[in-house]
Order: sequence, then structure tokens, then C-alpha cells
Amino acid sequence: MIIASSPVRFLFAVSLALTCGRMPGADDEGGKILRPADNSWHQVGPVDLVATAESGKLQLDGAAIQAEQPFPNVFHTTLKVSPGLHSVVLTWQGGRKELRFFVGANPPAGFLPFRQHPPVPGVQCTQCHGLNARGRFVFKSGCFDCHQRAGFAKIHTHEPAVLEQCGICHNAHGSTVKAHLLHSKENACKICHN
Repeated sequence: MIIASSPVRFLFAVSLALTCGRMPGADDEGGKILRPADNSWHQVGPVDLVATAESGKLQLDGAAIQAEQPFPNVFHTTLKVSPGLHSVVLTWQGGRKELRFFVGANPPAGFLPFRQHPPVPGVQCTQCHGLNARGRFVFKSGCFDCHQRAGFAKIHTHEPAVLEQCGICHNAHGSTVKAHLLHSKENACKICHN
């Protein structure tokens, strides 16, 4: 089937995004720690934290931490931690998430290097996110504000409207996996295609 008109392509892309994948943090659970990743290894220095939960509360190594809220129910802060193993806990009514990360040399077995995205310090949440007319937190499809669209067309096989839904396959906040993939290449295509 050939899709000829732009509105049809747009509806197809929206349908594909709703059917096949979701933005990280917009899952069925009440909360999520988007950055750092569980069992991630970081160089000595500040560690960026992004989390989302309705009326969420954060702890670092058992102590409460304060975070700015650039949007409702979204938390962002920079953790100043010493080298070693650390734990972040996010709690909300009826739920709890915990992850561990390591800072410094010689991480424990199973801890993988974390690649933050965007890697540029000072990029604000509002560059990629905003509030819609109903006041809900949304992704603005801003990947092509920084990335060259032509380069993506060379390594991806989808139409541009589908490529703008990067969160279907990639973790936009960073990952321990190459290219910030949410799924292995073997499984990614099978999510939407038979």
C-alpha cells in the first residue's frame, strides 16, 4: 500500500506511535526514573537525575533530596555524589522505584557506562518538552532541532513522520546501551511489524 497524502502519513505515524511504543516515562506505571539508568557507571562528577511521578518524592542513599519541577510531576536535579555505589528511590502513592548507580573507577560487575543524552550541559527540559493545551506534559518532537534529518534517513527505513517519534525505539534521556536503544535491534522491528 502506498500512502500518498501527507495527512494520511501523519495519521499513520500517530497511530503507529500509539500502537507500538511510548515515550519513556509515559508508561502504565505511576512513576519512572529516566536518568540515571539502573546499574549504570558514571565518571566522577555530578550525576543528572530526571524522574516522573504524581506527587513523587526522591531519596539518595536514604536521604531526601529536593529537585526542581520544570513541569508538573517531573523532577530534575544534579546530584553531587562521592565515588562509590549509590541508590536512588522514587516513591509516590501506591508505588516505589529504586535503582543503583556507581561513580568512579572500577565499577562492580554488571555496571555499564552511562551515555547521557543530550550530552551537552545546560540543555533545558523545555528544549524537548512542553505543556499541551490541556496542561499535560508532552514531547515536542524536537530531535531534529539538533540532529540532521538527512543523516537519520540513511540509517533508518521509516518515513520522516515516523522518525520524529524517536521515543518508540530510543531513550531520549540516556542509556547504557549503544544508540540509546530501548530494545535490541533483533526485537525492535517486531514490536510494530510481524
